[in-house]
Amino acid sequence: MRLKNDTNNYATSFNITPPYQMLVLHSKVLIYPREIYQRGIERKRVEIIAADFNEYIANEPKVSFRDGKYYVVNGQHTIEGRILRNGGEDLPILCKVYTGLTMEQEALLFAEQNGHSAPLTAGIKLRAKVVGGDAPSKAFLVATNRVGLTFNYDSLQLSDYRISCVGTALKLYNQMGEKIYCEALRLIVAAWDGKPDSFRAAVLRGMVHFVELYRGEFSEERLVRALSSVHPMEIYRVGRDNPAKLSGWKKYVFPIYMAYNGKGRKDALPMKF
Repeated sequence: MRLKNDTNNYATSFNITPPYQMLVLHSKVLIYPREIYQRGIERKRVEIIAADFNEYIANEPKVSFRDGKYYVVNGQHTIEGRILRNGGEDLPILCKVYTGLTMEQEALLFAEQNGHSAPLTAGIKLRAKVVGGDAPSKAFLVATNRVGLTFNYDSLQLSDYRISCVGTALKLYNQMGEKIYCEALRLIVAAWDGKPDSFRAAVLRGMVHFVELYRGEFSEERLVRALSSVHPMEIYRVGRDNPAKLSGWKKYVFPIYMAYNGKGRKDALPMKF
């Protein structure tokens, strides 16, 4: 026996007013706002979804009807999985359709998605929150831009004047505050001219904590001169090998500390970590 699908009437009978309607939409009318807040399609994940597809546990895509168009907020991989199972042809799909959402509200809904959705990378989540008008996220972006840097939101590929380890940068910003965060980034840019390897997580951790420990005690000119003669990958390598047997972020401060002090004892900084 097959039950009648009457979700809207069922909800009404219990005085429940869901913020969406269940509608069948053809996949060809669905839009993925990738250039604004949505992430790109991961073909491998689509193939896995298609291979293991189970109609009993599949979630309906969340769609926003705005300005006469249907924007997919959540569920684009499920949609692509259904299309793949259909021989690559578009098909009708049952969706949860929201009306009255602004683009900013869509972005925030996307950023906070959970459940069976694949976890968002820190970069994708930050971009969505910035589009959505989230004040702390916008302040973090503005602070980073102020020192001439921006983020690789949807890629871990290293590139000039771009930070790919967004999660690490955000954690340091929240822990240390804007002033120390910006000062550390400014010193990184001055020492290595915005080269990609200088924005590795190890370098960011080391420099931010160095500035926090020795702020007001070190010479910026001396630090920049010392670090400019050291490849930023060396900060990573020394931290990885950890010759001083230090824990956590301290092993990344160590090579910066050693480069600053050099071989001489004059005006050497004390060991504080």
